[in-house]
Amino acid sequence: MVARELIEDYGMKQELVAERLGVTQAAVSKYRHQVRGEAVDLEAADEVRQISRDIASTLVGDPNPLDVSRKFCQACTDIRALGLMCETCRRVDPSWDVEHCTICFGHHSCGRQRVSVIERSST
Repeated sequence: MVARELIEDYGMKQELVAERLGVTQAAVSKYRHQVRGEAVDLEAADEVRQISRDIASTLVGDPNPLDVSRKFCQACTDIRALGLMCETCRRVDPSWDVEHCTICFGHHSCGRQRVSVIERSST
């Protein structure tokens, strides 16, 4: 999503997008054409589209690598908090009890962040 936004909304070349994201130009091409990176339909969630726009706008200027890393880490936390990875677990094991699953947060100290993300998404 971020790669496509940088190319389509900001007019960046694939080579520069690849450099900013730390991937190859071929990977950017595959992301752009949705050949890669579509294990979970994240684009359907308004919250994720906003996260993607925020990351893309950060990458357009002269981004501080630490700020970019923080935004990607927060994006992962938010995506898990919204329950968007549960579909992946269901695909891996259809009998998985995702309602009581602790994979995303069982070994992390993200419990408080989960509540704040869910509260933000319902407002």
